[in-house]
Amino acid sequence: MILIPGPVNVPKSVMYEATKVVNHRSDRFREVVKSLEGLMNEHFDSSRTALLTGSGTLAVETMVFSLLKEKEKVVVLTYGEFSERLLDSVMRRKANPVVFRKDYGELFTLDEVKQIIEREKDADAVALVHNETSTGVAFRNLNEVAKVVKGSGKKFLVDSVSGFGAYELYVNRWGIDAVATGSQKALASVPGMGFVGVSDEALGEINDDVPNYLSLNNSLKFQDKGETPFTPATGVFYASLKAAEILKAEGIERRWRRHEKCAYFLRDSLKKAEFSLLGNDTNFSNTVVAGFSPIDPGTLINELGKRGIEISGGMGKLKGKIVRIGILGVVDDRAVSRLLVTLSDILRKDLVSVAPPECKLPDFLRSDVEW
Repeated sequence: MILIPGPVNVPKSVMYEATKVVNHRSDRFREVVKSLEGLMNEHFDSSRTALLTGSGTLAVETMVFSLLKEKEKVVVLTYGEFSERLLDSVMRRKANPVVFRKDYGELFTLDEVKQIIEREKDADAVALVHNETSTGVAFRNLNEVAKVVKGSGKKFLVDSVSGFGAYELYVNRWGIDAVATGSQKALASVPGMGFVGVSDEALGEINDDVPNYLSLNNSLKFQDKGETPFTPATGVFYASLKAAEILKAEGIERRWRRHEKCAYFLRDSLKKAEFSLLGNDTNFSNTVVAGFSPIDPGTLINELGKRGIEISGGMGKLKGKIVRIGILGVVDDRAVSRLLVTLSDILRKDLVSVAPPECKLPDFLRSDVEW
């Protein structure tokens, strides 16, 4: 059982679709491209969605290179490993980043964001990570942050690789210029695709002075014909279309709620086992529960692995110090309960309790997912 921050366990129907290899210039595949973008536009609340063959990092760099210009002043808020990677992308774009950092496990408050935006009035843009899987904390108030950023007239770019599908998120409605994500996270598809949801406003701001593979304009121009500019991972397109259809059937609001309720439930259970968790009620992640375990983290990871459950350790400054449990995609009460039963055995504590109904998958999907 995979309970890491991605890739994730996927429905059997999604896994089957990933086996398809077809002519990517055929009418059959054009329908896949058109249908997938249509669904992702709906899920993002975006005007367009770039469909990219590559990782979530490709999506982030495509967003950064296509929507930022060289020498533009960009406020970058960092609070973990993936925030630092976003900063690296901004620097490689040769923009002028102004960096504000928090210690790992901490997060900027809305008042702090307001102060930063007021201080950096002449900045052209703001870039941040929505959900930081390296620390298990997130901007749960992204809508309020967006109001502050857009109210100041700045562009707003969001890396939501591990957040999309697990939190309320609206690109056009909230005025976010672009949001990047990956197929192997809360969408619950196989690895290999990146997506960039673009707002109506941002469509007129896309740059052309970028490498072809990082060009939003290039991707969207080909998607107008139902094609991709380069040979795509056809199986991943099929799998992601199926995953997007499943997300529509479940209902994105219900998926947001399932992630939140499962996260609350697991966090409460782990606290009873004397885990010291990162994040609090205002900023905890819906997709990754991270913290200091009551026994050596390496030992806990190994013992769970012996029992068929894979979780992750810390990254960067937190390497060897914490554990990280991914609960994104199609994680449900069965997965969390199996984890708690296994932890009870390892830690010699009774952690078994009944998960809330909202942590369950809908019936049509429950039979498609094995734990």
